[in-house]
Amino acid sequence: MTGTPACDNMAPVQRTRPYANDFGPFDGRIWLNTAHQGPLPRIASEAAMVALEEKTRPHLLRDESFFAVPKRLRAALGKLIGVHPDDIILANSTTYGLDLLANAIPWQSGDEVLLVDGDFPADVFPWLLLGTKGVSVRFIKPQEMWLKPQDVAQAISSRTRLLCATWVNSFNGFAIDMAAIGRVCRDNNVIFVLNASQALGARVLDLRNEPVDAITCCGYKWLCGPYATGFCWLSSTLRESLIPLHAYWLAMQAGKPLNQMRDYSLRGDLGARTWDVFCSANFLNFVPWTAAVEYLLQAGPERVAAYDQALVTQLLATLHEDHFELVSPRTEPHRSTLIVLRPRRHQDVEAWQRRLLQSGLDVAVREGNLRISPHLHNTSEDIAKLSEALSMN
Repeated sequence: MTGTPACDNMAPVQRTRPYANDFGPFDGRIWLNTAHQGPLPRIASEAAMVALEEKTRPHLLRDESFFAVPKRLRAALGKLIGVHPDDIILANSTTYGLDLLANAIPWQSGDEVLLVDGDFPADVFPWLLLGTKGVSVRFIKPQEMWLKPQDVAQAISSRTRLLCATWVNSFNGFAIDMAAIGRVCRDNNVIFVLNASQALGARVLDLRNEPVDAITCCGYKWLCGPYATGFCWLSSTLRESLIPLHAYWLAMQAGKPLNQMRDYSLRGDLGARTWDVFCSANFLNFVPWTAAVEYLLQAGPERVAAYDQALVTQLLATLHEDHFELVSPRTEPHRSTLIVLRPRRHQDVEAWQRRLLQSGLDVAVREGNLRISPHLHNTSEDIAKLSEALSMN
């Protein structure tokens, strides 16, 4: 299978050394912008080199790899979120799953979609095109910095068909109570679609215990994969209600050899594979992403989440509040791994970013605020250097 040497020989994560030893090199810089791009672990880089070598020398590619590569990725993602691998839909982005639903749900004229005011644009644009089908979009304006169950309960009307929301807000770092909101939706027969891109990989998710109808997530942030990777999961009830949009030949070929392809029968037994992004073998992206997800699984999702939160706690404990207002939450349950800081003098945000960049600290500016997002490639020493830089006059 493509990538087998790098993936199968992956050594167990050593608990006696920092996770940071499994990443980089970073050329002396400190990457604190996982919410934009998560770095590949070295084991994933090695897997990518194997895939690149096989594409460079195509005689190394075997027909079986076209089925084995997506199968292995499904297995890793299924284990990560507690679902059967056959229920994973392979994608190239978060938007893929949202676009799939926007186009495949059998809408009725008069249906309504609820969105969250201030959410990430990926959660908004796919639904705006539904006006041609007589479907309206309405925005919930949360009473606080995060969406509460009561906000949803008050907003739902007899026309509401679906709610789309983000687990962790990309702009303020607040996490919602997914379970409580899901129960409100379920009690009102509303489809609950959750964007997990700023959470999964830094937070634990077990869909066996969550009242969620659909999850969509990119692979290149907290899941540490290449760009243009993602997946989604749909409940079986929701998935079976969808109108098929495409018939991809390689999906139809599943279980049959590539030397027997002139059977043009449309298959109805493919389940989630029906909805996969085209070219689901995608050696150069999916092979290293599989290695990255398997690395996170070996590290242990609970341990990774605890490690990330320890970094957040360290930074918040040393925050120079004369310089910054903390926009993101300080404590659980709404705290995430996104630390959002507003300079006391708002015009200083880009100056602060430049100062940090000059000190070798890479952070983001979003909506006039500094956004800092450490992950397991960072160390306590990294956070100490950041704290020192943020305390400078």
